[in-house]
Amino acid sequence: MVEPRWITAEQVVELNAAILEGSEELHFLRDRGALESAVARPRNRFIYEGDRSVSGLTADLVFGVGKAHAFEQGNKRTAWAAGRFFARLNGFDVSVGDVPAQIQLAQIIETSITSDGDGARLRDALEARLRPVGTSR
Repeated sequence: MVEPRWITAEQVVELNAAILEGSEELHFLRDRGALESAVARPRNRFIYEGDRSVSGLTADLVFGVGKAHAFEQGNKRTAWAAGRFFARLNGFDVSVGDVPAQIQLAQIIETSITSDGDGARLRDALEARLRPVGTSR
């Protein structure tokens, strides 16, 4: 795999603003340093650990952005949107399936971000759901 296309902290800020637009929730970046560190997680894994899997790098991004709690509102939603955006930039869509599968994935994301784990379950879930852009389930 060639080096992935990375997303920036500023792109994640824009995602959070778009997610919260029209809601009563406040778009406010509380901790830019935490966000920048979270966005760097997958790049560091790629460089220092040699992880070349889009699922692993995507999971690191979702996990990192969610754990960073850099925004006043919408951290988990923003983390998930950033992960899907990253996967898409690198030629993959996340196939979430029917409603029960969507609920299961949402629970995995929630548990990964709010627990003391390392995101391994999220990596496994994404590995099973990533599809090259333009292919069906």
